[in-house]
Amino acid sequence: MRKHLLTKLLVPLLLVATNILLISCNTVEDGGYVAPITLYEKVAGHWMVNSVTQTDELESTKMPITDLFDFDTFGINLSVDENNNPANFMVEGNAPAIIPVSGTWKMANPFINSDGSSADIVLNDGVHLTLTSVPGTNPVLEFKFTRSQNGKPFVSYTYNLTPTAMSATSSNNE
Repeated sequence: MRKHLLTKLLVPLLLVATNILLISCNTVEDGGYVAPITLYEKVAGHWMVNSVTQTDELESTKMPITDLFDFDTFGINLSVDENNNPANFMVEGNAPAIIPVSGTWKMANPFINSDGSSADIVLNDGVHLTLTSVPGTNPVLEFKFTRSQNGKPFVSYTYNLTPTAMSATSSNNE
């Protein structure tokens, strides 16, 4: 009777111990380290204008100006180096030079802001373009340049852009 009771307790205990031993030998492959995705990966490339809208910030009135003053020829190339760090930018087309036409660029913060505020592209260490749409599933880059006087905005320009075939093949133009 004692042998039979010992067998009833010992067999399940051995099965549990064997399962624990086998499970503990299994390693989980969770991949190697991958650098986090930055806004540079989403914003870099060659972009052509869809539309440009001028907003009177005092009256809150908007006016499309894409077909005026050759804005329909506007393009911008935001290049990155081989490590996906920002390099230079160049504006092309015959549109008025509302923003600088060439120089260096960077993001004010290379990641999405944790406080939910808009990200900024900074041109030549001084001109801020506020991102209003970041490319993702919808391949549209939209930024807003606001002019102000004495800290009060009076006019803004919103550029809506799509990637060109050039940026789809490579955004690492140097």
